[in-house]
Amino acid sequence: MNAVPAPKSPPKARDAARTAETILRAAQTLFAARGYTTTGVREVAAAAGVNSALVCRYFGSKEGLLRAAVEEFLIIDVFFDGDRGDFGTRSVGLLLTAETLPNPVAMMILATADPAARILCADLLHERIIVPLAAWLGGPDGLARAGQLNLLWVGFMVARQILPTRPVHDFETATVRWLAETTQTIADGATTPENGSLPPERIAS
Repeated sequence: MNAVPAPKSPPKARDAARTAETILRAAQTLFAARGYTTTGVREVAAAAGVNSALVCRYFGSKEGLLRAAVEEFLIIDVFFDGDRGDFGTRSVGLLLTAETLPNPVAMMILATADPAARILCADLLHERIIVPLAAWLGGPDGLARAGQLNLLWVGFMVARQILPTRPVHDFETATVRWLAETTQTIADGATTPENGSLPPERIAS
C-alpha cells in the first residue's frame, strides 16, 4: 500500500513578500530619519529582525534598497484623479496626507551625500514625477511647468517637514491656500515662458 503523500507546505512566496516588505519599511524609516549614507545594511536588517543576507537577496544591494524605498512613494497618477479645475486643492491635500508616511523627501535629500544615490534619486524624480506630470499638463511648455510644480512642492515639503520655518506654521492656512492657488495657476498654464511670472490680470486679482 502506497503511503499518502504528506501535504505540501504552504508556498513560501507569501513569507518572502512579507519579509521583503518588513525590510523595506525598516529601510524607509531609517533612511528618512538617519540618512542613506549613515545607515548600513546590517542596521536595516537588525531593525527588520532578519539576517542581513536577506537584504541583498531581495533588493540586490543597498542602492537597490534605496530605489525601492523611494520609488514606492513617487506616484503621481493619484494627483490626476479628479477634475482638472480642482488640481491645486487636490494636490495640496495629497501632499499634506503624505506627512503621515515615512518622508520620501527626507530620504532623497539625506541621500544626496552619496553621489550615486543622488543621481538615482534625481533620475527617479524625473522619470516618476516630472515626465508623467508634463504629459498630463500638456502643451509645449509642459515639461517646464512640471519642473515648476516640482520645485514648488518639494520646497513646501522641505520647509514644512524637514527644516520648518516659522511663517509656514504661523500662517498655515494662508500658506496652504497660496500653495493650492499657485499650483492651479501653473497647471492652467497661466505663466509666461519668458520669465515665469503671472499675467497682470492674475496679479491684480
